[in-house]
Amino acid sequence: MGILTVYLDRATKLKDKDTIGKSDPYIKFELEQNNTFKDKNYGDQKSTTKKNDLDPVYEETFHFNIPEIKNMELTVKVMDDDV
Repeated sequence: MGILTVYLDRATKLKDKDTIGKSDPYIKFELEQNNTFKDKNYGDQKSTTKKNDLDPVYEETFHFNIPEIKNMELTVKVMDDDV
């Protein structure tokens, strides 16, 4: 068993998706093991939401418990809290 550690420093030059004000971005991480017959989900984690910020600084660390690194896929999505 091991631990995958992800450090989120910042996001820059995000597009504004709000019609009034600026976006409220957060980052979502999804980890799964892509196997031939059956994928295994190792969870989702999300950052804090940064209100009205198109260049947010997070400085956050995330940990996933995994059995091995083989066939792991980490998906990173930038989301807007209002959308």
